Amino acid sequence: MPELPEVQTIVDDLKKRVTKRTIVDFWTDTPKLIKGFSSKEFYNQIVGYFITDVQRRGKNIIFILKSKNKKKYSDMAMLVHQKMTGHFLIGEWKLKKEGKKITPIPQTKGPISSDKYNSYIRMIFYLDNGAQMALSDLRKFAKVVLIPQEELDNFKDLKNLGPDVFSKKFNADYLCQIFKKRKKAVKPILLEQQVVSGIGNIYGDELLFIAKINPLTKSNVLSKKEVAKIIVSSKKIIKKSLKLRGISSSDYRDTYGKRGGYDKVRYVYGREGMPCLLCQTKIKRVKIGQRSSYFCPHCQPLK
Repeated sequence: MPELPEVQTIVDDLKKRVTKRTIVDFWTDTPKLIKGFSSKEFYNQIVGYFITDVQRRGKNIIFILKSKNKKKYSDMAMLVHQKMTGHFLIGEWKLKKEGKKITPIPQTKGPISSDKYNSYIRMIFYLDNGAQMALSDLRKFAKVVLIPQEELDNFKDLKNLGPDVFSKKFNADYLCQIFKKRKKAVKPILLEQQVVSGIGNIYGDELLFIAKINPLTKSNVLSKKEVAKIIVSSKKIIKKSLKLRGISSSDYRDTYGKRGGYDKVRYVYGREGMPCLLCQTKIKRVKIGQRSSYFCPHCQPLK
């Protein structure tokens, strides 16, 4: 699942490439991704909207929309959660019809057409400058919601989100209060979006390695100094990944269809049996809940 660096990379791209553009047409072959509307109703709602901004909240992408049609809401928000395998692409596709099946055929050269992970096009937003914004989603788990902008802050998917990694509210005092009340391994707590938004399984492993904390350590035994290390490590790892445009160890791609670069420099995630980059000890993998966690037993001794 795309985490904060991947989602922010896509948002930054979209802000540059689709803001100040009007949606003039829409296509989908996977209407189940749209929540609250049929595909026809969604089409009638979305076409004609002007994209004024693109934002991120946690792992959610939010398009701020304004309508030129007075019969519609003047301000709307389209919230997209890319889930496990979704990512936006900007390019050009031609719809090829074979019987009842319609297949988007990429007309854009480069990774959009050559990388198979960019080929699972589920919906296309046609823009007034001739560009097309498409959502590729291998597993069809993505979620698209359209709501009045005034309801955005109280929308159920957003109102309970914890502070962002870069928020001033995400500090040692805040996290200590949460950790002291729990007798649970620290790693899964960091993945709870109501605790801190944007961190997922990959960067949870990476930041704990930098902080020298074993993912199995019970949160309530951590000192404030150790919690402060988690805060600092979180910001450090996320900033590093942002510079490298995210991680593409699986199917994430940016809006140009290109891979991110963080997977080439990762410390522990997905490196089971490989030597630690600092001490050469073999990286181990453990299951915590239903998720795999990777760590160095020498650099991250269990407390």
